[in-house]
Amino acid sequence: MLQVIDDPKKQLLNLCCSIAGNRTIVAACLYGPSVSGYGDKETDINILLVLDSLSARVRAYQKQMGDKDALVLAADQGAFQKDIASGWLGEVAADKLLTPYEPFVNEDYLRQQEVLLKKRIIWELLETIALEFPELSHELLIEQEYFMLETHMQRARLFPLIAFRFLNILQNSLKEKNSESMMKGYRKALDELAREKWITLTDGIVKLTPKLVSAIKSRRIRVPVFLKTVQRAALLHVYSALPKMLSPLAAEEELYLRNHSRAKEYEDVSTRLEDPRNHLLIPTPLGPVPISDASTIEDFARKSIPDTTALDIQAHQIGGVLNSVYKATLKKGQREQKIVVKKFKNWAGFKWFPLALWSLGTKSFAVLGKSRLEREYALNQYLRSRGLTVPKILHISPKQSLVFQEFVEGRTLAETLKEIISARNNSDIETELGLVKEAGMEIARAHGFGVALGDCKPENIIVTNEGRLCFVDLEQASRDGNQAWDIAEFVYYSGHYVPPLATTHKIERIAAAFLEGYVEAGGRKENIMKAASPRYTKVFSLFTQPHVILALSNLCRRGLQK
Repeated sequence: MLQVIDDPKKQLLNLCCSIAGNRTIVAACLYGPSVSGYGDKETDINILLVLDSLSARVRAYQKQMGDKDALVLAADQGAFQKDIASGWLGEVAADKLLTPYEPFVNEDYLRQQEVLLKKRIIWELLETIALEFPELSHELLIEQEYFMLETHMQRARLFPLIAFRFLNILQNSLKEKNSESMMKGYRKALDELAREKWITLTDGIVKLTPKLVSAIKSRRIRVPVFLKTVQRAALLHVYSALPKMLSPLAAEEELYLRNHSRAKEYEDVSTRLEDPRNHLLIPTPLGPVPISDASTIEDFARKSIPDTTALDIQAHQIGGVLNSVYKATLKKGQREQKIVVKKFKNWAGFKWFPLALWSLGTKSFAVLGKSRLEREYALNQYLRSRGLTVPKILHISPKQSLVFQEFVEGRTLAETLKEIISARNNSDIETELGLVKEAGMEIARAHGFGVALGDCKPENIIVTNEGRLCFVDLEQASRDGNQAWDIAEFVYYSGHYVPPLATTHKIERIAAAFLEGYVEAGGRKENIMKAASPRYTKVFSLFTQPHVILALSNLCRRGLQK
């Protein structure tokens, strides 16, 4: 049944009826400058008209209404709803519900379609986040405004002329009113997704649930050939309407340039839109950090120690071939703070590295600096929340590819292994072997939480001054990763500390203590079985003597038999 909102603009309805003819008007609304508040007396009137049937699927009409031009975009109801659900018309009709609009026929229908559209868009954006940040997505805090702003940004990048519409809508004097108008639909869509357990929604902050991340990662996106054909056929109807539909966008540009004369100096006007990533936040002890953050060491110092006029920053490199790792000391009066700063470089230039490891077909490594930074942060937070000892992350600067961590006082487990191997009296190494067994237990705990550490050689395990084992360098860690690799790396890499021509007695005791701890803490014996295979021994033969590799792989097999 046709629902007509009581509105003095009878001529609008008469105009729509003249276009509809004997077809039924499903819904109609005003949109554009006159609704958003930046139009003037010369600005055209823009109308979206949804009809129960329209052979052309979508068609633009230019009519005279008083002393103004009225541009009417008419859409077939079925095509319109497909455009809402999947962008079937390239969103040429659906996008009118992304900006402020004023219904004058069947408001309930249009509000319902708006929520469906925004729910679909939010899902697509969440999908992008989960795929772009497979580890970090578990930790991200997303402000609701992100979805509106990212929607604008994506469309402005695809069709630069549309950027002027969003810049006009969000100009300072109108931003609050228009943002609130657009956000109502996003909030309702987010509420629905929260009720369906795809997200959590707390005080306006969105978090992805494990259910959502798992669903997205497991999906295989396939576009059937017949669907592509249908979409192409539908788009032909859109192109027939485009010449007249470009007129409102040209008017948007004219309105914007009228108030921003210098804008012509900039080629990409979309850069004037607010960066949506300011609303993608990473939790840190100093407060949430936008994923667009570009803090330097000096910026971190000012945040962590206020009033930095008397602050002394001393930094020196402590390692890193593939990353730059610095130890920094921040001093102010009697106060001193030691931190580790890691800068994640891309490994694409290190041609020998992928050649040496990937070609062996045993384990794949994260190469991009962004991916490794993401893993370092996300898996650190995950393991820390489950009781494993890892360095506390103090701050993160994604733009600068920097992670700021607490400096852990202690010595590496590698030093402990060297002491065991060089000891003359076996009775003197029981305490040290206890630490090795504990390392096996802690790695089993991580595996129990579904995390493979990725790079757990003894150099990356710190025995703290309090006697606890702390795992550092988690940039290759991953959920559901290769756990057998962790076993093989610790056992076989430890063997490279054995001096040439030395017996394997000591290193076998080390490996036995490690495996005993691993199994005792619930580690899967299948991981040890895999680690004993040639697939892993061949990798570490680059570092460890052949007779040591053989002894250690046999030990793994004997342990399984027992």
